[in-house]
Amino acid sequence: MIEFKSVSKRYKNGVNALHDVSFSVKDGEFVYIMGPTGSGKSTMIKLLDGEEVPTSGSVMVSGVNVGRLRKSKVYLYRRKIGVVFQDYRLLPEKTAFENVAYALEVLDMPTDKIRKRVREVLKLVELADKSNAKPRELSGGQQQRVAIARAIAKKPMILIADEPTGNLDPEKTDEMIRLFEKINKEEKTTILVVTHNDVMVEYHPKRTIRLEDGHIVSDRLHENISFYHDRKLPGEEKTEPKKEENSDGIFPENENPENMSEAMKQDSLIDTITVPEELLKEEEHPEHKEEEQ
Repeated sequence: MIEFKSVSKRYKNGVNALHDVSFSVKDGEFVYIMGPTGSGKSTMIKLLDGEEVPTSGSVMVSGVNVGRLRKSKVYLYRRKIGVVFQDYRLLPEKTAFENVAYALEVLDMPTDKIRKRVREVLKLVELADKSNAKPRELSGGQQQRVAIARAIAKKPMILIADEPTGNLDPEKTDEMIRLFEKINKEEKTTILVVTHNDVMVEYHPKRTIRLEDGHIVSDRLHENISFYHDRKLPGEEKTEPKKEENSDGIFPENENPENMSEAMKQDSLIDTITVPEELLKEEEHPEHKEEEQ
């Protein structure tokens, strides 16, 4: 699905944002991208959605070399990428329904199909009763759910959420991550959550790629899922994790297949993604041509 191959990015102002970064994400995975400000997280998003191109190396998404797409084809590629921005970017004078529908109208989708899909995604994010509300009539968390609904309305291959819990309290953070888990499961969407929220990752452990100064310093999967599920959210009374013996005695508790994370079980999950043939035609990006001259 996603593969970064020895990717480095140096901006014209001399900033080296990424250094020889390599990793891959399978179809249907849920992955956290973590790191402090300036670690390279934002650059990684820009490389994935075609806003920037690598200085060296390649970014492959479902067989497409994103950095070598023609400018005229980038918009077609972006139809398969959903991004939830920190500021939501909702149209203030449109209702929740209209904000989501707009993302499909630009695709020239028939009106009846637009209305059906908008109802589906608003129900998925639990805002079916707010479809006629404008952004100013919604809470911050509800506005974010509209932004998520809009991002997934076009059924993207990948959903990227940029610091989605930055302005949320612990309870709302828990709800937001459970929503992403629901989308991951029901829509079969690959999820990348870009964050620096260690507490969130602790209570909802997944595969986590950590960046520091443009380098990957760790890429690991939290395995002791049962331990975290027994813990309480901040402010609640903590309880000790309950220890239970495995009935057959074959697996230690944290290695029992029943306790493994979904990402560990998805090694064999490969969905066929159809990408327009014109996206597979590569052309040297203008930046590469300038460098060669």
